[in-house]
Amino acid sequence: MQPRIEGAFQVPANLYLTPVLQGTRRRLVQLALVLLPGLASTVAAVAETAAGGPDLHRYWDDRCQGCHGDSADFARRTLSVAGGRLQGRHHVDELPRFLGQHYLAAPLVQPVLAMLQAQVQAMPLYRQHCRRCHDSAAQLARDALALREGRLVVRTRGEPVDALLARHGGLDRVQALELEATLARVAHEVGLR
Repeated sequence: MQPRIEGAFQVPANLYLTPVLQGTRRRLVQLALVLLPGLASTVAAVAETAAGGPDLHRYWDDRCQGCHGDSADFARRTLSVAGGRLQGRHHVDELPRFLGQHYLAAPLVQPVLAMLQAQVQAMPLYRQHCRRCHDSAAQLARDALALREGRLVVRTRGEPVDALLARHGGLDRVQALELEATLARVAHEVGLR
C-alpha cells in the first residue's frame, strides 16, 4: 500500500521517485497543497488569457471577496475617482503599487483597477433591477451571454441584449442603455471575447 497525503487531494507520496527522494517529495507535495488554494486562482486567472481573457470577477471572488466583499460594493464604499484616476481612502497616490503588493498578480493589477474604477462610476442598476431574480452580473455573463459579431446577445436565442432589456426588468430607455454597457463590460471582464 502506498503512503498517501490526506486532505483535499489524494497524492501518492512516492510517485515516480526513488526511496531517497520520497521524503523530499512528500514535503514538497504537502507544501504545494498548503499553497495551492491561494495560487490556484492566480494561475487560473492568468492562464485564462489564452482562452479569451482572465475572469477578473472569479479572481476577485476567489481571492478578495472573503475580506472585502462584493467588488462593486467594495469599490463604491471605499474607492473614488479623481482626475480620472482610481483612489483608495488610504492609498491615494499609490493604489496600483499597493494592489501589486496585496495578493494581486502583476498582470492583473491594471485590469482589476479598471474593473473597480468602472464599478465606482457605474450606477448600481444591475443590483437594483436584476439581482432579485438573477445571480451576479458576472455569473449571468458567464452562463447566459455571448458576443457575436461584436454584439452582446443572449447565448441560447441569439437575441441582442438591448432588445431584451427594452421589455425586461422595468428599465427606462436610458437605464437599459447603461445596463447594456455594464453587462458588456462585465462580459469582457469575465473573459468573453
